[in-house]
Amino acid sequence: MLLVGLTGGIATGKSTVSGMLRDAGLPIVDADVVAREVVEPGTTTLEKIKLAFGPSVIDNGVLNRRRLGDIVFSNSQELARLNDIMQPAISRAMTEKINFWRMQQVPILILDVPLLFERNYEKDGKIDKIIVVTTDEATQLERLKLRNQLSDSQARNRIRSQLPLKDKVAQADYVIDNNQDQKSLTQQVAALIENLKEIAANDNTN
Repeated sequence: MLLVGLTGGIATGKSTVSGMLRDAGLPIVDADVVAREVVEPGTTTLEKIKLAFGPSVIDNGVLNRRRLGDIVFSNSQELARLNDIMQPAISRAMTEKINFWRMQQVPILILDVPLLFERNYEKDGKIDKIIVVTTDEATQLERLKLRNQLSDSQARNRIRSQLPLKDKVAQADYVIDNNQDQKSLTQQVAALIENLKEIAANDNTN
C-alpha cells in the first residue's frame, strides 16, 4: 500500500484537495476528523482537556473549540500542553484506521494531516510520499480571517503556530499551488493522481 501524506498550511486549501482525491476514489484518513472523534462527549481525552484547561472550555459536555483555541494559539506552552493530551490519542486512532485500510489491500491511502511535519509523521518511516498544498501568505491570511471570522492578530497567531509553509514545501514530493483558479487546481490534482497510481502499480509489480 502506497501511504501518502497530505498537508499544507491552515487555510491553504488542503481540505479542498483532500475532497478532490476522495471524489477520485482514493480512501482518506483525515486527522481533523480523528481529532474530533477522540474528544467526543464521554471520552477520556475530553476529560483530560477539561482538567487541564478548566470547565470553561466545555459547553454542555461538548468541547468549545473556539474558546480552547483562544487559549492555546496565543500561548505556546498551553498549545504544547494540549498537544501532549491530544497527539497520543490521535496517533492511536490513526494507526487503527491505517491498519484497517491495509487489511482492505487498497493500493493508495491518503493521510490528511494538517500538522504532518509538526508531529514528525514524515520521520516514522511509514509515509512514502508527501503532498503539500500551498498559497501565498496574504491569501492564506485573508482566507483564514474570512473562514473562521478571526481578527488579524488571531489569524496570525494560528498561522504562526504551524511550521512555515516554505519549510513544508522544501520537504514535499509534490507541491499543489492553490494561488490560481479552480481549473489550475483541478489539473494539478489530476496529474498528481495519475502519478500516484503509476507508482502504486509499479510497486505491485515489483
